[in-house]
Amino acid sequence: MSGLPDALDAAGQPVHTDGVGVLPGLYFAGLDFASTRKSGIILAIAKEAPRLVEHIVGHS
Repeated sequence: MSGLPDALDAAGQPVHTDGVGVLPGLYFAGLDFASTRKSGIILAIAKEAPRLVEHIVGHS
């Protein structure tokens, strides 16, 4: 991802805190252990998405 410097770490993993990327406007859902142990499964995305939406709305 050369167009997004610092978005990934040395191992190629997204740099984030609970799905909120280090770059403004960059968010991740469905990553293993993003915010809970279940984050990597499809059903967990339904719980992560509203939290990320709240973050986006709160920072718009």
